[in-house]
Amino acid sequence: MTDLDPLRITAEDIESQVGRVTAPPVLTIRPEDVPDAPPPRDAHRGHTLLITADDIAAFEPAGEEVVGPLEKMVFVMVNQARAEHIPKWMGRGPLQWHPLLAQTARQHANDMLERRYVAHATPEGVTVANRLDRQGISYLACGENIGVIYGPASHGERGIQEVHAAFMNQPRRLTNHRGNILNPVWTHVGIGIAYAPEGQLIVTQNFIATLTKPV
Repeated sequence: MTDLDPLRITAEDIESQVGRVTAPPVLTIRPEDVPDAPPPRDAHRGHTLLITADDIAAFEPAGEEVVGPLEKMVFVMVNQARAEHIPKWMGRGPLQWHPLLAQTARQHANDMLERRYVAHATPEGVTVANRLDRQGISYLACGENIGVIYGPASHGERGIQEVHAAFMNQPRRLTNHRGNILNPVWTHVGIGIAYAPEGQLIVTQNFIATLTKPV
């Protein structure tokens, strides 16, 4: 085999990873990690705090009209990163969007937001593989990235850009978030986002490998 011979990923290569689950530790971005994020305002002592209906609404998770477009932006970012960093001679096309995988990712993101935890496993011990199995999703290997950002920098499009940049700035390894995004074995992805306008955004990326090669 010469250096000019193309590297091909076959069905056998994927089958050899059956049962593999790649879930690096959750990446957390706090306000102090973002240099240009303004510091939280201190409460004024000696004044009455008035909570209005608008204030209460600010703590409710954002709906489909907000998170849907953000999820699609993350999907584009993931495929752009793969196009930039995975050599074309490897013959891997962009990841395909998997609606049920995206639904599973969003459900987990919402559960983390609502129950105030951030982890690959729920408090009851339900893992990413368990969640995919419960949805009847067929796969040979799976992976999950979770990133959460707090504070003013979490707002909307800026939040997903900060999370994506933090993922991609990690060392070049196969076992971290960057490695998950660039793993050539994956064929499909689903993105789920939960966003609370008071200052928390959770991005969940679910990846799977199947025998269906992206084109």
